[in-house]
Amino acid sequence: MATSTVAPRGATTMNKKLGFTAMLLSATGMGLVGTFGRLATPIDPATGAKYITGDFLAFGRMTVGVLGMLVIVLAVKKLPELRRTKISFSVVAGGLAIGAALAFYVSSTLMTTIANAVFLIYTGPLFSAILAWIFLKEKINLRNASFLLLVFVGMLMTIGLINYSAGNGLTFGLELGANPDMPNKTMGDIFGLASGLFYGLALFFYRYRPDIASEIRSFWNFVFGAIGAVVVMVFRLTMLDPTNPLEVMTGTHWAWAGGMFLVCGLLAIGLLPVAGKHLMAVELSCVSYWECVVGIVLGVLVWHESMTLIGAIGGVLIIVGGMAPMLVELVRKPRKTLEIQIPESTLTKV
Repeated sequence: MATSTVAPRGATTMNKKLGFTAMLLSATGMGLVGTFGRLATPIDPATGAKYITGDFLAFGRMTVGVLGMLVIVLAVKKLPELRRTKISFSVVAGGLAIGAALAFYVSSTLMTTIANAVFLIYTGPLFSAILAWIFLKEKINLRNASFLLLVFVGMLMTIGLINYSAGNGLTFGLELGANPDMPNKTMGDIFGLASGLFYGLALFFYRYRPDIASEIRSFWNFVFGAIGAVVVMVFRLTMLDPTNPLEVMTGTHWAWAGGMFLVCGLLAIGLLPVAGKHLMAVELSCVSYWECVVGIVLGVLVWHESMTLIGAIGGVLIIVGGMAPMLVELVRKPRKTLEIQIPESTLTKV
């Protein structure tokens, strides 16, 4: 029988099983973004490229998330708690950051390869781990550092940053230049970098305010995420592409968009605060790389993007490195609830 641990006063309980499960499901849903986004976006007949409407799709994901979480809050009878919960800077900043990150990311998958988009957004978890090390004093022990290094190297191999060919031998580099098959590729890579920056900030801010119930935190995460996506959309409309999605999307596009809003929005993003409440930043970083595998496999199977043997090996490294923290915990504590206590004196202030 599993035993539970009562959190001492001034500490918050971290349930590792719940955290790992939530992050794995969230990363899977996030890995579907590129495929859903392309299927939900029309082609510009003038250029033959997808319209840059990822920010609108991100806004839709967030809006559906708001409505879905409101229904959940009502179902679990936490509306009074929602009303009396005081939001803080970290709650607002985390929501704005994830909204901006996903707006940039979806647009990036429409302009560059899914592999590049996934890699560039996943500079974020590394940034988050560094921020947590600096500001939250979270220690990255040798074991977790090894897991993080494993998934990072696997990611580099999967998207082709590390490659090998008989003619050129071992090569290292990311193609950020123009591609005639993707006229907006350079802008797509820039959007990918922006998504990584904001995603890292979001993961970092999720480490604060663990005192807020997951349903409440997710609700506000979606609310401010929608605002963050709108900010990016206004930037895109005024500076890059004035296309109005409502004028170009057909019924088929709307159907795919609806699936994206539910699977990649309500499910995937709604689980992020749950994972952030129960995992350390380095653990979040490791498991979140599962999205790389999902996204790139779909890129190969659905969009016929190339996958080399080195890339396949990299995918295996990501899976092993991402799952290893949970497996180690299960082996070390097979009969106990995987819970630890961390001081919340600083986490509840921001």
